[in-house]
Amino acid sequence: MRRVTDPAFWGHSVFRPIGAWDDAPVTLHSWPIEFHARKRGEGCPQCAEGRAAETEHGVRYFKGIVADGYLQWRGPTRGYSVVVFRARHVCDPQSMSSEEHAAFWSEVSSVARALEHVYGPIHLNFQILGNQDPHVHVHIVPRYDPDPAPSRPLPTAAWEASRNLGDDEMHEAVAALRSALSQDR
Repeated sequence: MRRVTDPAFWGHSVFRPIGAWDDAPVTLHSWPIEFHARKRGEGCPQCAEGRAAETEHGVRYFKGIVADGYLQWRGPTRGYSVVVFRARHVCDPQSMSSEEHAAFWSEVSSVARALEHVYGPIHLNFQILGNQDPHVHVHIVPRYDPDPAPSRPLPTAAWEASRNLGDDEMHEAVAALRSALSQDR
């Protein structure tokens, strides 16, 4: 039996994703050589930075038992945050123990409630990708009304148009999020 990962399964080097929104074929590419090493934790930037209060991408406003939540300096919407699993290196949710999984998602939920309290979005998107950084982390993207793509993923243009927060705006937002978290406990 041929596996889906076997190119012979497809019969060609191009496939059409199920439910593709256009009929253009998609060309397949190999993953970077170092990807498997990064999945094992070799050179993991999340592990290397530890539980930093601030990174090049954001400022921590949540420090939990297993996760840290960071408001991002640059994002497509107000409140764009990333929650990083910090208990150990783990590349994907299915590699977590049941206890780690429960603790992580409980802490992600705390961050989500704080974002709802401070920003009042109509919806939150939770994105777990790991394609560039294979260490469990969740992008939380608040969605508002009006929105560039209601009921759909944000378009690339929204990400490209992301703006940087100023220092004062960042510190006011972090203070508001920390306050919301303290009321949630």
